Amino acid sequence: MAKHLNLIWFGLVATTALVLFLNPELLERENLAAFLERFGTEAFVVYVLISLVRAVLLIPSTPFILAGALAFPDWPLAVLAVSMSGIFSGALLVHSFPGIGSYDERLQALYPKQISFIRERMQGRNAFWVVMGWSGFPLVPTDAICYVAGLAKMPALRMGAAVLIGAFPITALYVFLGAEVGALLLA
Repeated sequence: MAKHLNLIWFGLVATTALVLFLNPELLERENLAAFLERFGTEAFVVYVLISLVRAVLLIPSTPFILAGALAFPDWPLAVLAVSMSGIFSGALLVHSFPGIGSYDERLQALYPKQISFIRERMQGRNAFWVVMGWSGFPLVPTDAICYVAGLAKMPALRMGAAVLIGAFPITALYVFLGAEVGALLLA
């Protein structure tokens, strides 16, 4: 069953990557905001659902944060809460993924020294700070460090707390600047 689940998931990710590669404008914040506005009164519910499940397809959160800020400029605190929830749920999902697909065992068999090195670093005193710093840096995917933390068996809640603390400042900046831009566009 896990093999079929992995194939289905990989197929979805590959299809999504191909569609986004061929149509990169789909992830532009203005296009995402326009997409959300098509749902009328249910737009915020759709935004919440998309924010919570986007990590399954390995789609970055930044375009959705900015789209939410543009689509809902009067609700910046709600957009911030949804964005942080989406980041947290995505981090936990990606963190748990190595164990779900037995990838941790496969990688351990293929690269025992490298995995051992990662485990030592991610279980040390500085692991929390590494995850937190990585999560706050806008040019690197947070999902990558969460995956590594999962491989290293870093406790999920510890990793999640580091991601939340690290991602909060940049996410708040995106939301509140995006809300200001959205308010100017609607004025």
